[in-house]
Amino acid sequence: MIKKIIALFLCVLLCTSFIGCDSTKNAYIYFELPKTPSTLDPQIASEDSELLIIKNIFEGLVRYNDEGKIVCGVAESFEKTGLEYTFKLRNNAVWSDGEKITAFDFEYAIKRAINPETKAPFASRLFCIKGAKAVNGGQAGLNSVACKAVDKNTLKITLETENENFLDTLTTSVAMPCRENFFIESAGKYGLFADKILSNGSYKLSRWRKDPFGIRLYKNEEYNGEIEANNAAVFLTCDKEETPIDRLVDNNVDMAFIDSALIQKLDNAGLNYSEIENICWVLTFGDEFPQSMRKSLSLLVGGEVFSNNLPKGYSVANSIYPKIFDTNSTSVGMTVYNPKTAKELYKSAISYYEDSKFPSDIILYYYDDGYIKNIVTDIVGHWQSNLSAFVNIESVSDSELLESQLINQDYPMAIFPIKAESGRLAEYLKKYGIDYSNQSVSSVQQELLKSNNIMPIMFQNTVLGYSKALSNVKTVNGDGYVDFAFIIKEES
Repeated sequence: MIKKIIALFLCVLLCTSFIGCDSTKNAYIYFELPKTPSTLDPQIASEDSELLIIKNIFEGLVRYNDEGKIVCGVAESFEKTGLEYTFKLRNNAVWSDGEKITAFDFEYAIKRAINPETKAPFASRLFCIKGAKAVNGGQAGLNSVACKAVDKNTLKITLETENENFLDTLTTSVAMPCRENFFIESAGKYGLFADKILSNGSYKLSRWRKDPFGIRLYKNEEYNGEIEANNAAVFLTCDKEETPIDRLVDNNVDMAFIDSALIQKLDNAGLNYSEIENICWVLTFGDEFPQSMRKSLSLLVGGEVFSNNLPKGYSVANSIYPKIFDTNSTSVGMTVYNPKTAKELYKSAISYYEDSKFPSDIILYYYDDGYIKNIVTDIVGHWQSNLSAFVNIESVSDSELLESQLINQDYPMAIFPIKAESGRLAEYLKKYGIDYSNQSVSSVQQELLKSNNIMPIMFQNTVLGYSKALSNVKTVNGDGYVDFAFIIKEES
């Protein structure tokens, strides 16, 4: 009798242990998006929220594994001969409707992204393909792009020159497949509604509710690749009443992007987080100021002025390059805090103005992220106390309104963040109006800063907070940051 009881107990214990293992596979992950997506069209998407979802419902020819290495995705193999890449597709790769994915789906998608009529925001990533830049610039037809499906399972792509980022580009949204007949039948609504999305990744979009917002991703049962989802579903929300940090601390969601200044709140709540320095805040001056005035004001800006007010997750900038670029950033060209020289230059510069007084109508516009105002106040206060230059400040709720200052000089003064959307220097420097090619990072910085129109003042981190119930959380800068397929959630 005792043996039977022990046997029964062991049986129950064993079954319970299996249920525990299965529960991780059956777990639901709840994620708070920073912004509701406008489109889930891979060739059109540009916002972090859009790219995050696309990263999880689509799979490219290649993709990243959980060790950060590029591995085969839809392609079962590829080889490189000179500048030509040949990709062989898996026979069992299918769309979420069960239909086979072909090399023609990739050819169509890549050429669609390059087509200038598409206005793909990341089309320039594909300019390494022979003929792509000319086509996008309107100098040639699509047939001149060296991307060709030889048959249903074979795709050949030839590059203009060697490009170390090419395989990485194929993991990003702009290179995700698109089935031509489905796109045409969508009649201009492709990627805008759940029934107008056809995907092939580890997850499948099951529901997209616009108001109130909610997206549900379920494990794609049609997926036959190497990286299956470790959990059953991901539910994505974007609450209008509660902040992401509060949703996370209150255990209403498992993951959320939060303001870097709130890291301490995550620590206090016993939550985990990963962070990456990929934002540079800049102070800009318009050409209406003579260079001597721009230089004078710049010499009174630095960590000596505002570092005491820097929240956690921010740091004084020592270049224009945040750490994401791993450039061994140099301070070449940077203006060094120097009150004595600032006052001498100011005496000369102020003579340009009526009555030798700083213009009373000058406004310093700044993007208000909820934490920057103290920094701005420190800077203008320092100008006032050292130069008797009185500057009014005005907040702006949309940083994109100020970004044109980098190229067009639309405002007399402005402070705003420049975010690196990826680890590609060329994309980042394009925001400054620089065509980066075959130059050293130090020479680019020196050229950019020499006129004193732009001054980097601080760096900021992008922070992803998450519950301690989650493990194997992998983040990659740009293109959505998070691949949910790798995450394991231990249910309590």
